[in-house]
Amino acid sequence: MSGYDVSEIGGIDTWGVAEGTGKRFVDGEAARYLGMSANATDPGASSPFWHRHDRFEELYVFLEGRGQMALDDDVVDVQAGTVVRVAPETWRAVHNAADADRPLKWLCLRGGGDSLSAIGRDGELDKERTFPWTA
Repeated sequence: MSGYDVSEIGGIDTWGVAEGTGKRFVDGEAARYLGMSANATDPGASSPFWHRHDRFEELYVFLEGRGQMALDDDVVDVQAGTVVRVAPETWRAVHNAADADRPLKWLCLRGGGDSLSAIGRDGELDKERTFPWTA
């Protein structure tokens, strides 16, 4: 599947330690327009639904906890330091491990080739699709 990329950048406390900056830059092609949400999911909980975008690319930056992310028919493990790039048209959902001792926390950054207001609400929901971890 080529609709996403997964990178490991280490935990928050290791970002930029070697460089002395206190942060870690994860740069690809610079976004002209960008949206962001801060998210937390309790242990054993999942996204309320799958979603995808027609035009937005999203970057999920996992900050704390551990769980899984479903990307079309694939499932990848995520934890603090995992970064997942999700291409437009790719269905996605997030799940926190049932035995986790804390919420799964992440930032979701999204951007497209136009302003967010010009793109509008381009998401599509699928509330009937089953999650791979509930089978």
